[in-house]
Amino acid sequence: KPGEVWVDCTVGFGGHSARLLEGGARLFAIDQDQDALDYTAQRFAELKSQVTFLKGNFRNLGQLLDDVGVQRVDGILADIGVSSFQLDESKRGFSFRHSGPVDMRMDVGRPETAEDLIGRLSLGELAHLIRNYGEEPFAGPIARSMKAWFEESVSRDTVSLAEAVSDAIPRKVAAKRRHHPATRTFQALRIAVNDELGALEALLDAVPDRLEVGGRVLIISFHSLEDRIVKKRMNSWVGKNRNVGPRRGLPAPPSAEPCFKLLTRKPAKADPDECDANPRARSARLRAALKLREAA
Repeated sequence: KPGEVWVDCTVGFGGHSARLLEGGARLFAIDQDQDALDYTAQRFAELKSQVTFLKGNFRNLGQLLDDVGVQRVDGILADIGVSSFQLDESKRGFSFRHSGPVDMRMDVGRPETAEDLIGRLSLGELAHLIRNYGEEPFAGPIARSMKAWFEESVSRDTVSLAEAVSDAIPRKVAAKRRHHPATRTFQALRIAVNDELGALEALLDAVPDRLEVGGRVLIISFHSLEDRIVKKRMNSWVGKNRNVGPRRGLPAPPSAEPCFKLLTRKPAKADPDECDANPRARSARLRAALKLREAA
């Protein structure tokens, strides 16, 4: 609404921010990718009185807002994961559709690339990473193939890495997958390089103290690991998942009034028309909550 103060934690190329600005919001736009900030600053040049750009990771939401003298906001939006721009830029190394360096850093100022990570981790550590972050059942063979790729490959790029991953998966299994056989492994590497799950947890830690009463938080995630974290945290805000100890012979203790209300009982998903127009929206899951009161 006009006059509301919002934070877009992942401004990217400004798709969500544009809708917020059209509604009359005062916007603080965060991104850790300088290329995205430069592009969007030009896109919104005529609206510069409405928007302030902040370079950084949304895991530091509190500090970023403190730096510009903002304590509370009316809305917080975060679109978790890699952006379309990053996927389409071969030099960023997120995709195996075109040859590029095995980088995968959302902030190119981070010290360790995905290739560095593959070289540094032991075989067991690499398999554990692929299994946990990629939910990949063939993590062991894939890790061995990736280590061989790192030690023996003449051309270490995204295409050759994807081939090494694919070669480690039985053909019959790979043929049944809806996505490329290397998709889960690339996801796991990207999550690890950018500490994406840790950043999401830190953002959710900051939300209750940074929202005004009546404010909303909206989180869009693209895979089950992220969505489970968001679901669990929002359920805790509304008083679910309470761990009440045994009280033999006594009634259950009274529940504290919840500080939030869920705006999405189940995650909202893109409709078929949007998925046809933008296939990357197929995996998107939106969860939202409304702050009702301050915590006691």
